[in-house]
Amino acid sequence: MKLLNKKVYWIGQISWWTFTTFVLRQPTSQFFDLGFNRPIYLIISFILGIGLTHIYQELFRRKYSTQKNTLHIALVGVLLVAGAFYLEDYFFGFQRYRKPSLGLPLVFYDYLQFYLESIRYIIIWFLFFHLIIINRISHKRELQLAQAETLLKVAELENLKNQLNPHFLFNAINSIKALTLSDPAMARHALTELSDLLRTSLSMGNLQLVSFEEELTLVKDYLFLEKLRYENRLRYQFMIDRATVGCKVPPMSLQLLVENAIKHGVAKQKAGGDIMIQARMNQNQLCIRVSNAGSINPSTERLGVGVRNLQRRLEINFKNNASFELLQEEDKVVAQVCIRYE
Repeated sequence: MKLLNKKVYWIGQISWWTFTTFVLRQPTSQFFDLGFNRPIYLIISFILGIGLTHIYQELFRRKYSTQKNTLHIALVGVLLVAGAFYLEDYFFGFQRYRKPSLGLPLVFYDYLQFYLESIRYIIIWFLFFHLIIINRISHKRELQLAQAETLLKVAELENLKNQLNPHFLFNAINSIKALTLSDPAMARHALTELSDLLRTSLSMGNLQLVSFEEELTLVKDYLFLEKLRYENRLRYQFMIDRATVGCKVPPMSLQLLVENAIKHGVAKQKAGGDIMIQARMNQNQLCIRVSNAGSINPSTERLGVGVRNLQRRLEINFKNNASFELLQEEDKVVAQVCIRYE
């Protein structure tokens, strides 16, 4: 994660620690007028300030920038960096302070006061750093949210295009038309399922995440209509843990996996095939698996637009806690989505 522009960061670092070292921490006692005490003290102060805060910035960027609460990280950083300045003052006999420079004896309160004085200079840097980082992270999240909404609209349009394309409507309507003579009750039921499918798709259009139960409802309507088309060639089975139905998933994600299983599996075989739809919870992780008979051809198999779009939406909504895999397990192709909830 790029928190700060590199050029701006180093200009800020050098400017701040130059000002802090040569203005705020400039010693005034006569001890620093002797020999090279003053330049040595100032050079060490500058190196400590710019070096330790840069190390903190790198550690924060690599390990902690994605955490929601970083107050304890900042507190530890303040105490450690201030401790380094305290040790520097200790090495110089605390001569930058009034009592030691006058040769007066020190008590415990004095040492505590010297440490708090070190914190005073350090905490300003940490305050500005974290205010800037909070602003950058907030801006980044706003961009991600806007991007997620855009991708959601793309997914909605892609899904509706697939559902409303002439092939889908032609096959669904033809199947229903045939039923009006042989089984009018079933034809009415099929029309209801088609209506529910389109209504559910439209209602999901404004949502970034939906419950897995809603996804299942959409898929069951979709499979019912495809069953009218493929008849005995399409066989499917659900194995769903009850604990999964309340989990949040990107809308139309399961429907996409089932659609691909029919398109690339069942439709390509004369005898049709079986589709197994599974969902289970393992601790805080939801795993969705859609499997169908077939094989992956490494030289020609490429992920379609819909799957690439799903991968991107998983990344935006769940970051590194979600994954998509296309697996070959014996004679079956398995599309698997796993989401870990924090």
